[in-house]
Amino acid sequence: MNNKVTIRDVAKAAGVSPSTVSRAFSMPGRVSPATTKRIFQVADELGYHEIPVESRPSSGHKGLVAIIVPDMTNQFFSDIVRSVQQECARQGMGLLVSESCESASMERVAFDRAVYYADGVILASSRMPDSMIRKCAQVKPVVVTNRVIRGVSSVITDVSQGMKQTAAHLKGLGFDRLTYLDGPAHSWSAGMCWNELTQACAEEGLKIKRFWPGVPTYEGGFQMARDYLKNPTGAVVAYNDMMALGFIAAMRKNGYECPRDYSIIGIDDDIVGRLAWPALTSIHRSTRLLGSQAARTLLARFTNGDVGTPVQSTPTRLVIRESTGPRSS
Repeated sequence: MNNKVTIRDVAKAAGVSPSTVSRAFSMPGRVSPATTKRIFQVADELGYHEIPVESRPSSGHKGLVAIIVPDMTNQFFSDIVRSVQQECARQGMGLLVSESCESASMERVAFDRAVYYADGVILASSRMPDSMIRKCAQVKPVVVTNRVIRGVSSVITDVSQGMKQTAAHLKGLGFDRLTYLDGPAHSWSAGMCWNELTQACAEEGLKIKRFWPGVPTYEGGFQMARDYLKNPTGAVVAYNDMMALGFIAAMRKNGYECPRDYSIIGIDDDIVGRLAWPALTSIHRSTRLLGSQAARTLLARFTNGDVGTPVQSTPTRLVIRESTGPRSS
């Protein structure tokens, strides 16, 4: 971080007023997305990192960890928070939780506020660009989950095995093509899931159609059913369980049931998917391992200076339930 770069320098380079720069960092909803993006890009290029003078972090140990998640209503992230909390409690640390609402600008603001109070920060499935995350890591120890950033410690889920099992399962049920309901355009894990699924399908000789980008929510999955019905493939894989459940609801509204009329597989293996009717076949990702490993990695960073392995991974596996069945005639 370059302390000599001021907010006026950023404003001049971005062609806006200093007050606009200030609003972009403190109240991003009041600045247009295009202007906010330009300001953040200029700030990164100049080495400016907005932390109010009265809130600059001290070097003293505070006994507090911060975690920033995109969506607290998503069980995947709430489970990560819970596992981080448990690991922090075991090591006598407190936890500060913030939500970015899937917004890179809000995530940046949350980080700038959290670093004053916390010894380190976990960014869960960060929506910020790589360069911005690296700038954050220069301020305080940072660990990211479900994302690989050069020079920053990462803990990811290796979806390759789960995707291979998914493709083999659908092929065994008689399907020769499938539709993938993809996630957000700015999600690193969405790109990795797509790459691994396409490779797995190629190995099994399955054709794949992609709906992208998508909103990783129940509503997002619900909305995709209409386009799917224009050219159905019989088999569907969703970016997460909530999208799969929304898709099932929309299909049911149109008179289609799984696995009678189609088969569907989610990703995450959430409790809501297990309790759904029919119970959802899903790729299991261990949020417990993901969160606890991220917490241990971060705590080791500022307690004994241990940088550890740059990228650590946790495995995945397919859990077969009632939402998949033999291809209907």
